[in-house]
Amino acid sequence: MTDLHEQKKYIFNVLDYIKQNLHADLSLEKLAEVSTYSPHHFHRLFNRIMGETPSDYVKRIRMEEAAHLLIYEPKRSVTDIAMTCGFSSLSYFTYAFKEFYKHSPKEWREGAYLEKFPRPYLDSKKSKQRRTNLKETTENKGYNEFQWLDLSRVKVERLPELQLGYLQHIGTYSDEVHETWEKIYRFSETRDLIMEDTMWIGIPHNNPYLTPEDRCRYDCCISLQENMDPGTGLKTTQLPEGKFVFYELETPVEFNRRDFLIECYSELYSYWLPKSGYKCLSTPVEIIQLTQQQDSFDIQPLIKKIGLPIQPK
Repeated sequence: MTDLHEQKKYIFNVLDYIKQNLHADLSLEKLAEVSTYSPHHFHRLFNRIMGETPSDYVKRIRMEEAAHLLIYEPKRSVTDIAMTCGFSSLSYFTYAFKEFYKHSPKEWREGAYLEKFPRPYLDSKKSKQRRTNLKETTENKGYNEFQWLDLSRVKVERLPELQLGYLQHIGTYSDEVHETWEKIYRFSETRDLIMEDTMWIGIPHNNPYLTPEDRCRYDCCISLQENMDPGTGLKTTQLPEGKFVFYELETPVEFNRRDFLIECYSELYSYWLPKSGYKCLSTPVEIIQLTQQQDSFDIQPLIKKIGLPIQPK
């Protein structure tokens, strides 16, 4: 195991801690403690591996989570979202959000976020008209904006607790993630980790419309049977037992269809969840199909299902 591999392992542990504790103390000293390094060494190492300082990373992740919640949880108050994302006051959150996104939280929620989404109605007049129409039709007709989801393919399923081995990819969610899927497949194949009931699960940590593409995080995971030891080559984590809402795609799609997938996620968040009686718990999951290309060593990863962990409101 190389020193860099070991160092990345500890830094990625810190990234997971940050994501799970946005509301808490994320000072340099606390993050260094989580990493097991001294504050000075941790700061230098984090900056080298992630390309930004720990404080800049924490600020960005808090902002991106707040931006996501403002879009997809319209009934939550701005104050609640600010506190959830670790801001000490509404006034400071409003100031920081406007400095980061050039819009106030209220403007962002009312449609300014559309500037980040590559849609055909980015013209401000069209966007304003669409938002007005959307508000009116949503209030009057309920389910009315499903353009990408076939509701007959939306299912609530319960998954058992899963032990996962994974490799983390940082960068674009399109073609570049293929290399990471290739690595974990070859690693697992040579160590007899692949069984008949093995599940391949992708965990996208970011919305690439809100996060710079080169800083998006994606976990490529394999389900492990009990007492199966993947050695030091894979990090391990648990996917807790629970309910998920899954949308099974009619035809598995390639990773470069992320624009289409985000539209599907948007409809799950914005139209299915509010009517369902459930709320989303955390990060989405994707059920992956890995296929070895004929007459080739290449592995093609395709996305079969997208899902959200849920629980009753």
